[in-house]
Amino acid sequence: MADQPIRLYDLTIARETMAEVRDTLKSTWLSSGPRVKQLEQEIARRCAVRYSAAVNSCTNGLLLTLQALGLDSTAEIITTPFSFVATAEAIMHAGANPVFADIDPISLTIDPEEVARKVTPRTRGIIPVDIAGQPAEYDRLKKVAEHFTLPIISDAAHSFGAKYRRKSVAKVADAAVFSFHATKNLTCGEGGMVVSPHKALVERVKLLRTHGLTRDAHTRHQQASWQYDVIAPGRKANMSDIHAAVGLGQLNLFDKQQEKRAKLAERYRHNLADLEEYIGLPSPPRYVSHAWHLFIIRVNTDALTIDRDRFIEEMRGRGVECGVHYIPLFDLSLFQQFGLQEQIFPNTAYAGRRVVTLPLYPSLKLTQVDRVCEAIREIVISAAR
Repeated sequence: MADQPIRLYDLTIARETMAEVRDTLKSTWLSSGPRVKQLEQEIARRCAVRYSAAVNSCTNGLLLTLQALGLDSTAEIITTPFSFVATAEAIMHAGANPVFADIDPISLTIDPEEVARKVTPRTRGIIPVDIAGQPAEYDRLKKVAEHFTLPIISDAAHSFGAKYRRKSVAKVADAAVFSFHATKNLTCGEGGMVVSPHKALVERVKLLRTHGLTRDAHTRHQQASWQYDVIAPGRKANMSDIHAAVGLGQLNLFDKQQEKRAKLAERYRHNLADLEEYIGLPSPPRYVSHAWHLFIIRVNTDALTIDRDRFIEEMRGRGVECGVHYIPLFDLSLFQQFGLQEQIFPNTAYAGRRVVTLPLYPSLKLTQVDRVCEAIREIVISAAR
């Protein structure tokens, strides 16, 4: 057992999930219906926010939220170049223009001071990204947003379950968009959720997620009426009841799994604390409750004779799978059109060449974390300058 490779990611399916899916299949209503509504209510309750709209992906949730703002082709949305490509793609598909602000080198989240510098008369919103489960600096971002009268739409794909000053991200932003992809802390297999204190925004998202129909199929079924109108150019972005059933089942495990993630993260931080010369560890402030979706370290290549990519190869050779979250957007071909240069984003460039994601999931054992840490110790000691 000790020699078995340690995977970057693994998934535990609750017994309740099987029952939820089985009952949904027996109901014969598989598209958006009662399960979706139930999941919306449960997620809103957990976030202590009144309004929510289930969608088929976090990406489409971001896109529909931006479309609900009524953007035109001159609109600019400020976001971070240190994120998955979906954040910027959502802005582009909404017909707006992404504008990038550098990150904080420790939290890896967007730097509010850089955001303030990037605001222009064309700016229509800010999309911070909660990296690895750590919320962005929302208090400072809200000061910027309020000064320029801008909405904050949180890319909270990583941060369901996180808290910022004891509040959910959905409480401190104008809207939070969560991901329920297969790898996330709460999974529906695929899917996402827009959660907001603003009723009009969520209602607009619900309209747009089903082609702009005034009444979706389940509503027409309940009301025994075939009639509907189309009042906006929407999309096919609704969540199915099957996916919602998966999410409802997985909620039975969520709180216990979050406790396990926190214990695993603390074990990593304890085991690696004396290697700070070689390894930068996540250090969330006390007023943040981290969701621990990912455990990202920063390899100090200045103190080593190997680079980050070689470090990952060495870890693989010791039976540990690692990842990279993320490749900076300016290193991707699609974004060359924006003329991005890494010297404009020194913190993103620095992080992008040093970040390594370690295994972190509820079924991971503390002894496996010890193995991962021992592999790290061997590598950095042997490669120390």
